[in-house]
Amino acid sequence: MNAMKNINKKAKKTDSPNLAEALTEAHNKCAEYLAGWQRCQADYQNLQKETQERITSAIKFGTEDLILVLSTLVDHFNYAFAGIPEKEKDSNWLKGIQHIQTNFLKILTEQGVEIIKTVGETFDHKLHEAVEEVAGKEKGESGKIIEEVAAGFKLNGKIIKCAKVKVIK
Repeated sequence: MNAMKNINKKAKKTDSPNLAEALTEAHNKCAEYLAGWQRCQADYQNLQKETQERITSAIKFGTEDLILVLSTLVDHFNYAFAGIPEKEKDSNWLKGIQHIQTNFLKILTEQGVEIIKTVGETFDHKLHEAVEEVAGKEKGESGKIIEEVAAGFKLNGKIIKCAKVKVIK
């Protein structure tokens, strides 16, 4: 910039006004091109940042559909264990199935899945979906969850499926 000013001063001292005008015009165009380049550079950096955020989000939540499909297995395990006859509760095959369930839940946890807590918790419309309201016997029970109908899940902190519950009126 200082070099341009020096050239401009020298050009003004000479008697060719066209040269001074040409230098001023060239200087203005340089400033305009520099400002345009700087805007493009900033836009490009913003694009890079946005693209990186999208990639990170896609990696973090890309398995959401698969997790939702697999999450039904959690409910199926719960339904199956609820209907086991008393005489079968100590059988080896049941222990094997429980081991499979434990490993399945461990795999989900390792993938960033968290099961939403329900029974005994206070109803939260962001986490739970009430499928039935049951009359409460004691005061202060209103809003407490008494039964889970279907499990709810979070994936990396994002709610992907609300828990279906029964709540005290």
